Amino acid sequence: IQTLWTDLADSAPGTVTQVRAAAQAMIRYAKSTGAAIVLVGHVTKEGQIAGPRVVEHMVDGVLYFEGEGNHHFRILRTVKNRFGPTDEIGVFEMSDKGLREVSNPSELFLGERHAKSPGAAVFAGMEGTRPVLVEIQALVAPSSLGTPRRAVVGWDGARLSMVLAVLEAHCGVRFGQH
Repeated sequence: IQTLWTDLADSAPGTVTQVRAAAQAMIRYAKSTGAAIVLVGHVTKEGQIAGPRVVEHMVDGVLYFEGEGNHHFRILRTVKNRFGPTDEIGVFEMSDKGLREVSNPSELFLGERHAKSPGAAVFAGMEGTRPVLVEIQALVAPSSLGTPRRAVVGWDGARLSMVLAVLEAHCGVRFGQH
C-alpha cells in the first residue's frame, strides 16, 4: 500500500495524503462490488507497519504473516479485527502444494522433543482462544561476572528480567550469580 499512487490526490507516493486516497479508492471499490481486498504493507525491523499508519484505522482487519526463513511454518496473527477477536493465530506449513493449515500447532512445536532433556519443560499457553504447548529450554550456569549475561531467543529480554525479579522477590530463588 505504501507504494500505490492515485491521481485523486496531488502528492507523492508514500505520503499520508496519497496512502489515504489510495486506500479510500480501494475501500470504495470493495464496498460497491462486494469484493474482498487484501492490502499488503511492509513491516519495519521493529515490527511496525511502515509508512503512515492511517490505513490501520481505515481497514477492517490487520494481520501479520510471520515466520523465520529457516523454518517451514508461518504464523498468521490477528492484531485488529473489526468483526471478531484479536490475538488469534493461524499456523501454516509450506508443503509441495503450497501453504496448508496446521490443525495441531502443539504437535509442530513439540515434534522433535526428547522427553528427558535436562533444562527443558513444556509450557501450556494461550494464543487467543487456542491452547498451545511449547517447549521452553533454559541453561543456567554460575557466573563470575558482576552482572551475569542473560540471553533469550524468541522471547522479550525485558520480560525475562521481570520474571526473574518476581522469582527472587516472592519465591526466594536467587539468580544474582547466574
